[in-house]
Amino acid sequence: MPYLRTLGTAIIPNIAGKSEAEFVAMAARLDGEAGLAGIELNLSCPNVSGGIDFATDPAVTRRVVAEVRQVCRWPLLAKLTPNVTNIVPIAAAALEAGADALTLVNTFVGLAVDWRRRRPVLANVTGGLSGPAIKPLALRLVWQVWKELRAPIVGVGGIQSVDDAMEFLVAGASAIQVGTASFYQPRAAETIAAGLPAALGELKAKRPADVVGMAQGPFRADPARGH
Repeated sequence: MPYLRTLGTAIIPNIAGKSEAEFVAMAARLDGEAGLAGIELNLSCPNVSGGIDFATDPAVTRRVVAEVRQVCRWPLLAKLTPNVTNIVPIAAAALEAGADALTLVNTFVGLAVDWRRRRPVLANVTGGLSGPAIKPLALRLVWQVWKELRAPIVGVGGIQSVDDAMEFLVAGASAIQVGTASFYQPRAAETIAAGLPAALGELKAKRPADVVGMAQGPFRADPARGH
């Protein structure tokens, strides 16, 4: 934290626990830190044993967020899993329990197999799939939650360009995260941020907040695309 506070940017730690008590303990410790912009609760990581369970049941999600809210003064972001039948009730539970925003979405559960060795590649058998392949799926969930709840959303999933970022914003996200792209484009976030003003200008907007959810108006057929 002493080093991070020198960077001149918003600091939002992401915490993940193997139990509800661990979430509470970590949040309580961070409550004593100065200079945080918020805390992201990783309720849904498929790479941590048991971690995904906290965001598959609205009651469990509500309980964890509520318990953290009692011990932590910082804004809370609830990071949810896409691996559910209907994400809206879970998102609603997180908000009702005190989450200030939602991070949508975590990785999709996938599988990689080494056919020569006749076994899964990953030690946990399954793991999180991220990157460009999940962008349409993540967009759909951002769209769905914003349409139903009109809540602040941080969009995540396959964002690697300013066009990707704009898609998430007009679908309902208020902010975005760049993850996998940073591995193969280390300056992806900088490039996207630099390109946002021009992209916003195309929609006659001055800031991202001006375009959030703009695509949620009545559907209009696009003759050029044949639908």
